[in-house]
Amino acid sequence: MSKHSIIRLTVSLSTINMSTLSLSPLLFFFLVIILFTSKAQAYKNYRKFHYFCDQRNDRGDYITGSTYHNNLKIAFIYLTFNSKIDYGFYNTNYGQNNDKVNVIGICRGDINPQDCRKCLIGSRFNLTQACPNKKEAIGWYEDEKCMLRYSDRSILGLNEIGPAYTMWNSNNATMADQLSILVTQLLNDLRSKAINGDSHSKYVVGTSPGPSNNQSPSQQSSGETIYGLVQCTPDLSGPQCDDCLLQSIAGISRFSNRSSARMIRPSCYLRFATSYQFYQPKPKLASQLP
Repeated sequence: MSKHSIIRLTVSLSTINMSTLSLSPLLFFFLVIILFTSKAQAYKNYRKFHYFCDQRNDRGDYITGSTYHNNLKIAFIYLTFNSKIDYGFYNTNYGQNNDKVNVIGICRGDINPQDCRKCLIGSRFNLTQACPNKKEAIGWYEDEKCMLRYSDRSILGLNEIGPAYTMWNSNNATMADQLSILVTQLLNDLRSKAINGDSHSKYVVGTSPGPSNNQSPSQQSSGETIYGLVQCTPDLSGPQCDDCLLQSIAGISRFSNRSSARMIRPSCYLRFATSYQFYQPKPKLASQLP
């Protein structure tokens, strides 16, 4: 699979209290007008956008301008303009009965709130154009900086391992057998910490020394550092998160002798790389500042 390929596969694809949205009624009104009348084009960053549409039509299509379509637009406003959420996990629903829209947005744990919302807005434009009139779709934007998904069914609190995709470096790493063991150990260590996260975050990063050069009398490491990241959507329970990550670690094991690889699912995400730190220091939340 090409690193920059765009993926179109079947999707098997949740709930902010509206009263917490920090928008005045007047501002919300103008946002609705802008969104309903905008002809904005999708952000042209497809090289870092991966998506799945409901191509088997399990959930059906909506008609342009229908109640479902309008509810989807309003749900996007609630999701992307909620400045009170500073921990990177957004979920909301809007509408009733068959026209009810459920939306989840999550950002990688190292992304600050402003960049998170910007990423979700970009993903919204791309996803609705890539999957026109689909009631259910999911997409990962800007190198998995954020994930956006929506559906006419409830998706909050579900452990969903598909659709999924894997990306890896095509070159074998040095001392590949040792690296494979160390990568698995690191990811399992991070998994054991992530599953104990709370309803705001189940995100952990960490490092491990690279393989030892057995031909060296001092048994020093190769000089490489292994960087790892695991994350679950925080609406999952600990056991649900554990199950998702265990399946992902098993799935990525065939690439753990490469210099980098990642596995992406709707409910969890993991990645490792050698010699370069692909994540940023975790930003301080507003609630943590003095």
